[in-house]
Amino acid sequence: MKAEAIVYEQPLNEYIRFCLRLEYLFTQAKYYLDKQSHWDIRSALAIMIEILDTIDRPDIKSKLTNGLQLHLSALTQLQNSSKINKEKLQNILQQLNQSINTLHNTQGKLGQPLRDNEFLVTIRQRMNIPGGTSNFAIPAYHLWSQQPLEKQQTILQTWFNTFDQLQTITNLLLRLTRESADPTLQTAYHGFYQETLATNIRYQMIQITLPKKTNIYPEISVGRHRLSIYFFNLNIASRDTQVNDNIKFKLVRCKI
Repeated sequence: MKAEAIVYEQPLNEYIRFCLRLEYLFTQAKYYLDKQSHWDIRSALAIMIEILDTIDRPDIKSKLTNGLQLHLSALTQLQNSSKINKEKLQNILQQLNQSINTLHNTQGKLGQPLRDNEFLVTIRQRMNIPGGTSNFAIPAYHLWSQQPLEKQQTILQTWFNTFDQLQTITNLLLRLTRESADPTLQTAYHGFYQETLATNIRYQMIQITLPKKTNIYPEISVGRHRLSIYFFNLNIASRDTQVNDNIKFKLVRCKI
């Protein structure tokens, strides 16, 4: 059954933006890895290269570590609270510590074994060119793509396993962020909503939920002190117009 609502998320810092991109790519990869055709294998491999491009920065480990440490610090302060499920809290703290240690113990860039694979290096270079991985461009890739499907899937899954720890960390950070606040029902009058944000709270992401049937989407703008949301009617044939009606929506101000 298809979801009756759509969730829109606006990251408010770089590491959350990075995690959302990875989540999007990992979701696509799983879809193609579960399929049963050579074209699905090609699509999954292209996404794997896109993941490598996404994490090809020297500061990614430090940004993820900082995000984990912020959550660890905030949650550690709750250990003496009588309102907290202490077993659940200890489990989360353990996951955070394990994730921090994993990043500290990772040598080089994330996904380094795949960067050192000459076969993948060649494919990655050609993927920047439209049609660059066509059959005549990389004979080795053309040959590999004709191998038995089961063999390709096994190799590809082995390559994707390189990202297992990264995916675990990404999922943990996004889960803690999304569960950090409860939704509130708000109204955008004449398609516009604005509120002042508390300056003493570290907001991480804004989440908006709308019924799918309304055919309306938000554009979210967040400054240091103010949240502004404009709602537009979707019109793929011409320019979108701002909604004139009052719109009810769910708002979550995710934070640490």
